[in-house]
Amino acid sequence: MKTSVSAASLITLLMLTASCAPAATTSAPSAATGSPAATPAVTAKAASEGPKYGGTLTVPTTGDPPSLDVAQEATYPVVTVLQSAYNGLVQSDPENPEEVIGDLAKSWEISKDGLAYTFRLHENVKFHDGAPFTSEDIKTSFDRQLDPPRGIRAPRRPEMEAIAKVETPDKDTIRLLLKYPFGSLFNVFSSGYQVIYSKSFLEKKGDMKKDVMGTGPYKLKNYSPGVSVEHIKNPDYFVKGRPYLDGITFYIIADAATRLAAFRTGRVRLTGPGEAGLMPTDTETVKKEIPNVVIISYPSLQYGNVTLNTAQKPFSDIRVRKAVSLAFDRHNALKLLAQGYGEVGSHFPGKWGIPKEQLATIPGWRQPKDADIAEARRLLAEAGYPDGLATKALVRTEKINSELSVYIANELAKVGIKYELDIKETAVRTALLTEGAFNAYASHSAYMYPDPQNESRFWTPPLRGDWGQNWARVDDKRIVDLWARQARATDPSERAKIVRELDLALIDVAGKIVIYWRNGLVGMWPEVRGRGKLIGNYNFQKYQNVWLAK
Repeated sequence: MKTSVSAASLITLLMLTASCAPAATTSAPSAATGSPAATPAVTAKAASEGPKYGGTLTVPTTGDPPSLDVAQEATYPVVTVLQSAYNGLVQSDPENPEEVIGDLAKSWEISKDGLAYTFRLHENVKFHDGAPFTSEDIKTSFDRQLDPPRGIRAPRRPEMEAIAKVETPDKDTIRLLLKYPFGSLFNVFSSGYQVIYSKSFLEKKGDMKKDVMGTGPYKLKNYSPGVSVEHIKNPDYFVKGRPYLDGITFYIIADAATRLAAFRTGRVRLTGPGEAGLMPTDTETVKKEIPNVVIISYPSLQYGNVTLNTAQKPFSDIRVRKAVSLAFDRHNALKLLAQGYGEVGSHFPGKWGIPKEQLATIPGWRQPKDADIAEARRLLAEAGYPDGLATKALVRTEKINSELSVYIANELAKVGIKYELDIKETAVRTALLTEGAFNAYASHSAYMYPDPQNESRFWTPPLRGDWGQNWARVDDKRIVDLWARQARATDPSERAKIVRELDLALIDVAGKIVIYWRNGLVGMWPEVRGRGKLIGNYNFQKYQNVWLAK
C-alpha cells in the first residue's frame, strides 16, 4: 500500500544593448533544476507562531478566465482562481513539491505488472451543494477527458493516453486499468487542472462553463468579470481543521504596473505565481518598501517560446521556421528578459534536457551568432523571401509576454522578418489559437509538473478535428512515435535517452521554438504564512494551509 510517490515603451526598453542590461545574477537558482530555491525566513518570531483562523487573503490574477470549466480550459487565469474550490485524486506535496501525495485518495495499491492502480477514497466528503462525493464522480471526470462528449474539449487527454478503463468497484474505490505501464501517472493527476467534478451536477448542467461545484477548501461566493473572484471558507471541508482563512479574493488586474502597485500598497498581500508574480526588476523596490517582505525564487518550469502555425504560410515552410529559431540569441534573452533568473535550455527541464555542452554546439544555441544569422538569411532567400517577410503575431496582455514579443520582434528584424504585434486579451487569444486563426504566438508556457509527459499536449495529433493545445499543428509520425516510446519506457536511463532524441526532433521540426527558461518570483507580505514551497505555476493554489498572522 502506498501513500506517496517519488509596445512603444517596451520597444525602447528592449532595444537596449545587452551591455546596458543587468548582468546575469550568478546566485539566481536555475529555473529547471527540479528543486525549489531557498525561502528566506520572515522573522525569528514567525517560526514559533502557530496557525491562526480568520481573515481574507488577497491575491492578484492577470485576467478573466475564458470560462469556469477548468477541465476544458488551458490557460493560467482559470486554474489560478478556481483551484481552491476543487480537489484532485492526488496532489503535489506542499512541503516536498517533487513528491505526490493523496488528495481525495487516502491510499492506493499498484499491481505487480504496473497495469492496475486501485485508489481508496476518503469517506464522508461532500460537494459544496451538499451532494456526497463517490468514486462515480472521479470516473465521470476522467471519462469526460478520455472520451469527451461532442462539444467538450479535453486539452489534457494526451497525457492520459495510457488509461484504458476507469472502474468503480464500490463508492469508495476507483481503479485505473492501463494499456501499458506508465510511470508518469501520478504526476499527471497531481496537476491543478485535474479537478474532480460532481457527476450529478455535470449531468444537470452539461458543462461547467458558468458554474463552480467542487469539494475544495473554498467555495465560490461571487465572480465579477474584470473585477474579482471571491471565495469563502467551506465549513464542511473534509480535511480536519482546514482551511484557516475565512476566504480568498482574487483581484483581476491585467496591467503589470497596477498589480505591482497593488502589492506595494497592501491591497494584495500575496502575489500569484507565474505571470501574476513579481518581475525580477520589481524585487529591489519591494524589499525597500515592505519590511520583512518574503520573496520566493522558485523553478517555475516556465519557458519563453514562440509557436509558429505550420498549417499556413509563411510558417508552413520549415526553412522559414528554422530561420526564426536561428535568429534568437538565447543567452541575451536570459539576461534581458529574466535578469539571469533562469537558464538557457531546450524543450525539457532539468535532468531531461539536452546536456549544456551538447546544446552549446547546436545552431540557434551556439555562440557567437554570426553563422546563425547568415544561415537564417540564406534559408529565407531559398524559401522565396530574399528581401524578408512580414507576419502578424498574437500577444497576450501580460507584461512578460509583451516584453518577450518585443524581444522576438527585435531579433527577427536582424534576419529580415517584420514581426508585427497583435495584442489580444486572454479569452480572444485562446479562441484564435484553438481555431488556428493566427500566424505566430509568443508566450511563456509552463509545465504543470516536472515530467516530460506534460509537454506531450503541445504535440499530439488532432482528435475529431480538435487540435487541443497543439497550436503549431504539427503532425509528425516520428515525433508521435517518440512520445509513445518515452511514455512506455520503464527504465529511467532508457527513457532519458528517448526524451533527448525527442528533444532534438522537436528542435528540428521548429513548430514551437524554445528561447529560454525563467524562474518565478512570488512576493508575500510578512503576515502571510503557510504558503509552502513551489515547483511550477499551476499547482499549490488551494491555499488550505495558508493563514494570516494578523
